[in-house]
Amino acid sequence: MKKAIFTTIVLALISLSSFGQADIKKKKETFTVYGNCGMCERTIEAAVTDQKGVFSADWNQETKKMVVSYNPEKITLEKIKQRIANAGYDSDSHRATDKKYNALHGCCQYERPE
Repeated sequence: MKKAIFTTIVLALISLSSFGQADIKKKKETFTVYGNCGMCERTIEAAVTDQKGVFSADWNQETKKMVVSYNPEKITLEKIKQRIANAGYDSDSHRATDKKYNALHGCCQYERPE
């Protein structure tokens, strides 16, 4: 009997938590971010994954493409790209300052686009 009550309560809590998650807005964007290596990948992804509203960030070293999933009610794509630029990496629309770029490790200094 106690087991049945416990199971019912657990199922009710799971359904309530799933119901609340349906309201979360999620947007997925893909854009170019320049970099070279695995160290770049860790830095680029870390620049945005710790931000409220960012669910995931994945940068591909070969294609130079960043795929980010985020809640547009919590953070904008512009802010995400600016965080990457602040870490020293150029994207298709935001350029890192020369100071930030020059502070990157030697192997991370990619050929900058014009």
